[in-house]
Amino acid sequence: MESIPAYKGKPTVYLDQNILDFFTKEGLGKFGQILINDYQVVYSDETLKEIRRSKGFEECFLKVLKDLKANYLKLIVEQPSFTITDKALISNRDPFEVYTEYCDNADDGIDMEHAMQQWLFKFSGGRKGDSIADINSEQVSAFSELMKSIMDNSDELSPEIQSQLSVYTQEMTTQFKTALEKTESMMIENIEDDKNWDGIKDFRSQVGIGPKQLNNIEPPNVLIKIWDTLKELPTYSQKNLDVDGLFQLNKNPINPEQPYYKHQKIIGIYNMLNTLGYYPDSKVHKERRFIAAVSDNSHASIASFCHILMSNDENFIKKVNAAYEYLEVPTLAQHVVLNYA
Repeated sequence: MESIPAYKGKPTVYLDQNILDFFTKEGLGKFGQILINDYQVVYSDETLKEIRRSKGFEECFLKVLKDLKANYLKLIVEQPSFTITDKALISNRDPFEVYTEYCDNADDGIDMEHAMQQWLFKFSGGRKGDSIADINSEQVSAFSELMKSIMDNSDELSPEIQSQLSVYTQEMTTQFKTALEKTESMMIENIEDDKNWDGIKDFRSQVGIGPKQLNNIEPPNVLIKIWDTLKELPTYSQKNLDVDGLFQLNKNPINPEQPYYKHQKIIGIYNMLNTLGYYPDSKVHKERRFIAAVSDNSHASIASFCHILMSNDENFIKKVNAAYEYLEVPTLAQHVVLNYA
């Protein structure tokens, strides 16, 4: 991979969508000027995705990013293998231009992204009446279409690269199908009625713990304290687990042969904290709230490349700080109180 010089600018600050929303309604004000003068504001593809969902307010959000002199932060993915890395690139570009480019490219994988979220949505109590087999079938179909689209758009690549790409897409499709089959077999074996399954509700009921107990846990060492609480319960007392095992941090859960970076582990920790009930996102069985929770998780992950993360959502910051602390991510996650006029 081409060598990229290290960032040497002002401290980077990643703004959660609720802060950008505040600026669209109230203007930048003194707070915005402080950000412009003392920090380098950044935004990500997840920011652009939320802007796209704003339907009618896109220009308002993009203007705020431009007024903040925000830079574009993007995770680096190696080509043609689509291998995730632990590096991100900051670029100074017009947000309107970046957004147009994002929208032009986003549609190719939108069906796959939606399909991949459906298992977690099902686990969160959504998709009542649909079986796990139904969802897995959707995922296989969407993945196959994505791989086909990638090959269809490879005409301008050299024959050698096209050949490598063909091998990668075939291997990835096979691995994807195999992983889904294993997951489906394991899940059906342990679920009595998968069409009406609420995974989070069942999990907390079986473990015997939830927000009432976990929200009393204060920093530092939140993850360790959660494990100390769980290991005394019948569900976990006889299991050979530790903190890393509970939060599935030992290996990449999707591609075990690939490295498992901190920004990926943040996603796993955040999901597990939600599942256990540590300041959980509410009403995630409803699609709108589920999508918001998924976006929060993505923001937490990409913000780990920055010096500071700011959000008006206190529950979000509590989960993020718990993950950052355990993984020794130096990013400072701050809860910002916003005062609307």
